Amino acid sequence: MKVLFTGRHVEVSEALRIFAEERFQKMLPYLDDIIDVHVTLSVEKHRHMAEVSVKTRGGDFFASTETDDMYVSLSQALDKLETQAHKHAGKQQASLKNGVKEKAPVEASE
Repeated sequence: MKVLFTGRHVEVSEALRIFAEERFQKMLPYLDDIIDVHVTLSVEKHRHMAEVSVKTRGGDFFASTETDDMYVSLSQALDKLETQAHKHAGKQQASLKNGVKEKAPVEASE
């Protein structure tokens, strides 16, 4: 998993990097084969914005938040991504179960 950090008008500290990477490790069971992760952190006046984009084999996920604290913004964005990942995983499991149920056994004709 490759994680790319971009800071706009802010220096991305090592603590923020570690915080984000630990949260991504928790999402690995829900997301299949993470290809690329891009975290963009920016500051404008008192607004701290975090945008997180995740590309996986199964789809792309994006979350963006804005608060007065960078850690809170990043945490909320990662929470949104985790929610999206859970929902996506649930849909995949449901479609697999429904696909198996819909197939009727084929009888051999003589």
